[in-house]
Amino acid sequence: MEERDKPTKKFYGLFQYVFDHYNGHLFGSEIKDPIIVIVRRKNVAGYYIYQKWFQMQENETDELALNPEMFLKFPLLEIVQTIVHEMCHAWQFHYGNPSYRAYHNREWAQKMISVGLMPTDTGRAGGKTTGFRMDDYPIEGGEFLRASEELINSEVFAGLYHENNPDIFQNIDAEAPLFDQIKDMTLAQAPEIKDKRTKVKYSCPCCNVWGKPGLDVHCNSCNRDMRENV
Repeated sequence: MEERDKPTKKFYGLFQYVFDHYNGHLFGSEIKDPIIVIVRRKNVAGYYIYQKWFQMQENETDELALNPEMFLKFPLLEIVQTIVHEMCHAWQFHYGNPSYRAYHNREWAQKMISVGLMPTDTGRAGGKTTGFRMDDYPIEGGEFLRASEELINSEVFAGLYHENNPDIFQNIDAEAPLFDQIKDMTLAQAPEIKDKRTKVKYSCPCCNVWGKPGLDVHCNSCNRDMRENV
């Protein structure tokens, strides 16, 4: 397998690109690069831990974690929302005054609003903007939606996203903006790839035959079932 085709490299390359895009467009490139990790944790979309990784003195690295279970359940836009939500925590850890434990305070809420995300404890408009368990939604006409549209419509993102999720692009119109087509799509909605082959080879220890896919073929010469070559 070539270096560029390795799943880990493609997967983390996509999320690093997303992080870099929002860091530049929403945070003035102020956020220090964290280590992005994938962690399965019940009822948690993501989290941020300050100075979780220690390399050397005065060079500690933060951790930004994402839960892969949400990749199938939630639309793409909500996944990148989670990344920006955690980046606001990163900003506060380095440049503000975070509250004790997991409380989302007023300073954090104001930063969220400034980048175009409205915090809410109910997941809907009108909820409290501070608390322990917080959700958020994009502000219409806000910076987050503008940055997200630019991100998803970019050729680099399209290429990286296609490498990781090729099935989604089966029904994509290459002439239309990608943002409008996939921002509300979950990976669970990706169309199944149909077998387009009209003929396949079936083999047994003594011979080969050709036929349409899905046949049940038995060889009378060696008295064995013939296997379809994939």
